[in-house]
Amino acid sequence: MRRNRLLLLSFIVICFIPFLYSIFFLKSVWDPYGSTQNLPVAVVNEDRAVKYQGQTLKVGAQLVQELRKNKQLKWEIVSKQTAKEGLAHRKYYTVVTIPKDFSKNAATVLDQSPKKMELKYETNGSLNYIGQVISEMAMTKLNQKIRAQVTQSYATTMIKLVKQVGTGFNQAASGAKQISTGMVTLNSGTNQFVAGVSTVNNGVQTLQAAVTPLASGASQLASGSTTLASGVNQYTSGVGLLAAGLTKLSANSAALNAGTATLASGVNQYTSGVDQLGSGLTTLKNNSASLRSGAASLNQGASQLSNGASQLNATVNSSLGSLDFTGIMSAMNQASQMKSSLASLQSGLTQAQSALSAVSTEANQLKTAPSALSGVSSAASSLSEVYQNDTAIALSAHALAKSTTDATTKAQLDTIVQKAQSNVTTIQGLGTALSQVNSLSTSLSDLQSQLNNLASLQTTLSGAQTTLNQANQLLTTLQGYQGALSAMPSQLAALKQATNSLASGAASLQSGMSTAQAGINQYTAGVDTAANGASQLSANSASLTSGANQLQSGVSQYTAGVNQANAGTGQLTVNSAALVSGANQLATALIQLNAKVPSLVSGVSALASGTQKLVDNSPALVAGTAKLNAGAGELADKLISGAEKVNAVQPSKKAAKMFAAPTTVKHTNYSYVPNYGHALAPYVLSVALYVGTLIFNFVYPIRRVALFGRKASAWWASKLAVGMTSVTVMALAEGGIMMLLGLQVLHVPSFFWTLILFGWASMAVVMFLSMTFDNPGRFVAMVLLMLQLGGSGGTFPMQVTMKFYNVIHWYLPMTYSILGLRNGISGGLGAHYVAFCNSVLLAITIVFVILLLVSMIYLQRHHYAGKSELDNNQELLGPEADDDGMHLKDRQ
Repeated sequence: MRRNRLLLLSFIVICFIPFLYSIFFLKSVWDPYGSTQNLPVAVVNEDRAVKYQGQTLKVGAQLVQELRKNKQLKWEIVSKQTAKEGLAHRKYYTVVTIPKDFSKNAATVLDQSPKKMELKYETNGSLNYIGQVISEMAMTKLNQKIRAQVTQSYATTMIKLVKQVGTGFNQAASGAKQISTGMVTLNSGTNQFVAGVSTVNNGVQTLQAAVTPLASGASQLASGSTTLASGVNQYTSGVGLLAAGLTKLSANSAALNAGTATLASGVNQYTSGVDQLGSGLTTLKNNSASLRSGAASLNQGASQLSNGASQLNATVNSSLGSLDFTGIMSAMNQASQMKSSLASLQSGLTQAQSALSAVSTEANQLKTAPSALSGVSSAASSLSEVYQNDTAIALSAHALAKSTTDATTKAQLDTIVQKAQSNVTTIQGLGTALSQVNSLSTSLSDLQSQLNNLASLQTTLSGAQTTLNQANQLLTTLQGYQGALSAMPSQLAALKQATNSLASGAASLQSGMSTAQAGINQYTAGVDTAANGASQLSANSASLTSGANQLQSGVSQYTAGVNQANAGTGQLTVNSAALVSGANQLATALIQLNAKVPSLVSGVSALASGTQKLVDNSPALVAGTAKLNAGAGELADKLISGAEKVNAVQPSKKAAKMFAAPTTVKHTNYSYVPNYGHALAPYVLSVALYVGTLIFNFVYPIRRVALFGRKASAWWASKLAVGMTSVTVMALAEGGIMMLLGLQVLHVPSFFWTLILFGWASMAVVMFLSMTFDNPGRFVAMVLLMLQLGGSGGTFPMQVTMKFYNVIHWYLPMTYSILGLRNGISGGLGAHYVAFCNSVLLAITIVFVILLLVSMIYLQRHHYAGKSELDNNQELLGPEADDDGMHLKDRQ
C-alpha cells in the first residue's frame, strides 16, 4: 500500500473524515442557547392603563420597559402591522401581543368573577422549530416575571388595606359597645319568642298526628283508581271486540236466513220424493214374489225342453228307421204346455218391466235429495260458527257486565248475554235435528248405490224378454211340425236337421233362463233393500221437516237479536272513549295526589321536628343571648387591642416582593454539560466514526488477494490489520482534534478507549458484511447506520422515542458508545457502567472478527476470493504491488 500513492492518500483522507464530519456539524450547533439574544421577537403593546385602589395600573408599559432591559432575546417593540408583516416575511420568529385589557383584567383580582391576564404570542415553527422552542421558553419566563410584578402590586395594595383595617378596628370597637346595649333588648325578645315557639309546637304536633291516616287513604285511592283505569281499558277493549264480532254476525244474518229458507224448501222436496219413492218400491216389492215364481217355472220348463230336445236328437241320430212317433208326439204335447208357461212368464216380465220403470222414475227424484242434504250440512257448518261466536259474545258481555259499574251499561250487557245464551240453546236443538239429517244422508247414499243397479236389471229383463220370444217362436215351429208327423217317414232327413236345431235352441233357452233367474233374484233383493230404506226415510221425514222449521224460526230470532245487540254495542263503543279518558284523568289526578301526600306528611313531620328542636333549643338560645350580652363588652375591648396591634405593623417594599416571589430555586449539578455541542458530541462522534468505517470499506479493496495459495488466516490477518489500524487512527484523530478545538473531556482515557472500541466494533461489523456479501453487505451496513441514528438515544431520551426504537435500542453498538462517551466527557454515569458498555463493544468486536475469519475461509474454498463488484471502480487505483504490507512480489 506504501507504493500506491493514491491508495495511501485515500487511507489518510479516510482517517480524517470522522473528524471533518464531527467538527462541521458540532460547531454549527455548538452553543445555540448562548446566542438567543440574536433571535428577533416582535412585541406589540396595546394595553391601556386603568385605576386600581386609587393608583394607576399600567402593566403593559411596565412589561415593555422590562423587555428593553432583557437580553435573552432580541426584543423589538413595533406596531401591530409591522409585526404582522415581519412574521409573514420571515423576519420574526415570534410576535408577542399585549392586549388592550391586560391591565384592566389585572384590576379584577378582588371582583366576584376575576379575569385572567392573557398574554398572546404567535410563532412560525416552519421558519425554525428550535427558534419556536426558544421563544416558548422565553415566554414562560416572561410570564413568570409578569406574575411576580402583578403579585407585588397586589401585595402593596393589600398592605395599604391593612392600614385601613386598623382604622376600621377602632370603629368596630365603638360599634361593639352599641351591640352590648342592643343585646339587652334581644334577650327580652328572645324570651317572648320561646313562649310563642312552644305554642306553635303544640299545634304542629296535633297536625302531625292527624295527617298520618291521610297517606294510607290516598294510597288506597290511587291504587283503586289505577285498577279502575285498567278495568275500563279492558272493558272498552272488550266492547270493541264485541262490536266487531256483532257487526260481522249482522252482515252474515241475511245469508243465514236465506240459507235456512233454502234448507226448509229442500227438506220439503226431499220428504215428498221419499214418500213417492216408498210407494213405488212397495209396489215393486209386492210383485217380486210373482216375478221370482214365474222365473223359476220358466227355468224349469226350459230345462225340461232342453232334456226332451236332447233325447229327441239322440233318438233321431241313433235310429232313423225305428222312430218312436209316440214319444215324439208326447214331446210335442209337452212343448204345447211349455208354450202356455211361456205366456205366463211373458206376462210376469211385462209387469217387472213396468214396475222397474216406476222405480227408475222415483230414483231420478231421489237424486235431488243429496243436494238438499248438502245444503243441510252447509247450514250445520254455519250454525257451528254461529254457536261459537254466540258463546264468545256471551262470555265477553258477561265479563264486561261484571267489570262495569254503570247501571244502564250493565243492563244492556245483561240483555246481550241473555239473547246470546238463547241463540246458543236454539242452535243446540237444531244441531240434534241436523244430526238426524246427516244419518238420512248415509241411508240415501246406500239406497242410491242400490238404485244404480236398476239399469243392469233393466238390461237383464230385456235379455230375458228376447229369450222368451225366441222360445215362443221355437214352440210355434214345433207345433207346425206336429201336423206333418204323418209324413215323417218320407222326411226323416229334414227331421234330423230340425231335431239338431231344436236341441241347440233348447240348450240356449235353458242357459238364458238361468241367467234371467239370477238377475231377477238380484233385482228383487235390491228392491227389498230399497223398500226398507225408503220406509226408514219416510219415518224420519217428519223429524227432519220439524227440525228445519225450528231452525228457520231460531235463525230469524237469532238475527233479530244480533241486530239489536249490534246497535247496543255501537252506543257502548261511542261512549268508550269518554269513559277511558275520564278513568285515566281520575287515575292521573289520584296518582299525583298520592305522590304529593308523602311530601305533605314529610313536610309536616319536618315542621314538627323543627318546632320541637326550637322548643328543645330555646333554653340554649336564652343562655346564648345572655352570653352574647356578656361577650359584647369583651369584643369591644379586643377590637381596641387589635387595632393597636394592626396600626403598629409597618410593612416595606421587601415584604411586597416576598409576597410576589416567596420561593427561589437552587440548582446543583450532579454532572455538568457546558453547552449543546458537548451534549451532542457523543452522538456525532459515534456517527462520524461509523461513517468512516463505511467509507473505508467502500474505497479499500478488502476482497483483493495479494498471493493466492496461502491460508485464509493470512488473508484475514492482513485485511484486519489494515482495517483496525485505520479505524484506530480515525478515533484518535477525531477525539484529539476535537479536544484541541474546544471539546472539554472530564475522563480522557475513558473517552479515547470508548472511541477506539466503538471504531473496532464498527469496523468488524462493516468489514464482515462487506467481505461476506459484497455490495449487498455494504447496503445492510448503511441500513444499520440509519437504525442507529434513531435507536441509539443520541438526541432525545428513549422514553420519548417511539416503541420500535426502544425495542432495538440495546441491540445497537452505537448505544453503548454514546453512553461511554457521555461519561468520558461530563461524567455522571459511573465507572462500572462505562466498563459494562466497553465490554459489550469489545464482545461485538471479537464475535464479528471471528465471523469475518469464517467468512473468508468460505470465500477462499469456494473460489470467491479476490472477486468483488467494486473491481471496476478499483481499477482506478492501478496495480498494487504490496497489498498486505509484506512486500510480496509474486502475484497471479
